[in-house]
Amino acid sequence: MTLKIKLWQLWVVCTAIILICYPISVQAAVLVQKSDLTAPFIFSWVGVWLFSGAGGFGSSFIIVEDIDSKLRHPVIAKFVIGLFWGVGISLLIDALTDTPIGALTFFSLAVSSFSTPVTAVSIFLLSNQKRINSALNQIARN
Repeated sequence: MTLKIKLWQLWVVCTAIILICYPISVQAAVLVQKSDLTAPFIFSWVGVWLFSGAGGFGSSFIIVEDIDSKLRHPVIAKFVIGLFWGVGISLLIDALTDTPIGALTFFSLAVSSFSTPVTAVSIFLLSNQKRINSALNQIARN
């Protein structure tokens, strides 16, 4: 399994994403309107959704050959995984703590960027029965 990270391209994309998404998320947080909907479907959570999607898209520059070769559209798959991980973990943090929405936007970017490769590698490792059997045999021996 080989891991290639195109750091220069990842840095440029992440910088552009932050420059584009942050003013939109600040404006959304300012324009919060009362409604019957709760997080993450209120207008102030637009930043969390944008940053989660941006982190998922940015993680498509982290290439794991064994996984990306088996996916038809790895950029779309990583975007979706990152989007839902970022929003889901932000919802969990919002429910358990009193974190301001501005901190949640940057946290969602970090979570979606790093959880996407971890999830893809986990799926890859758990998708082969021989690997699972050898891991269980090693555990049983110890």
